[in-house]
Amino acid sequence: MKTIKNITIVLLAAGSVLSCSKNEDNPVNNLPEGFALKADAMVKVGDLPQAILDYVTENYKELTIAKSEEEDNGNFEIKLSNGIELIFDASGNFLGVDDDDENGNFDDSDIPVEELLAAITMYVDENFPGTSIKEASMENNGHYEITLGDKTVLIFDANGEFLGVGVDENDQDGDGEYEWGDEDHHDDGDSIDPSQLPEMALKYLADTYPELTIIHAEIESEGFYEVTMSNGLEVYFDAEGNFVSTDDGEHHED
Repeated sequence: MKTIKNITIVLLAAGSVLSCSKNEDNPVNNLPEGFALKADAMVKVGDLPQAILDYVTENYKELTIAKSEEEDNGNFEIKLSNGIELIFDASGNFLGVDDDDENGNFDDSDIPVEELLAAITMYVDENFPGTSIKEASMENNGHYEITLGDKTVLIFDANGEFLGVGVDENDQDGDGEYEWGDEDHHDDGDSIDPSQLPEMALKYLADTYPELTIIHAEIESEGFYEVTMSNGLEVYFDAEGNFVSTDDGEHHED
């Protein structure tokens, strides 16, 4: 479901119990048993399988990756800078294009709440009394993804059996923006066209990595730039375009 992507299911051993201290403000703590499962989660472009980066580099030479996600069935969904969405399996093999056609092979479809399986609505009534179902969808792998009024996300199988609870792993501060930080304080930023990078940064990349191309670029909240090259290397620049570091530990020396 496009509106509630970037959500990761609590990782549990199959058959393990969701055990947290009781909290009236968090009904998830009162949930029964759930199984290991992962829903759609945002993935850094540099962490994608190299096969995906190679495919995009070879087949979409003028485009970059604007957004990347891992779906709950292990597939990767890649959104290119022109809006095209590509689907790959867990190993990076190309599967097809998600054209958002309701007859497409990779489509998620919205479902009217009143048409949900009785087992799902009964589960919500019993475990979330007083909380309504805000929206629902059928995922392309046959699972139901349910969003409640309090933004809790529940996953059910095709028979209405509860599978797990959605947790915002990437949204650390709860503001709806999905970010991550690393030891150098780089966080998730807004995708930009590589042409928007400072000239100094573009020159550095051309001189230092002549055999590579830019596959993703973004500007971070503190004004830094993060550039992902076609081999997955992430290169960081300050607001003026001065080289700062790479994700392999290389730093600028004054």
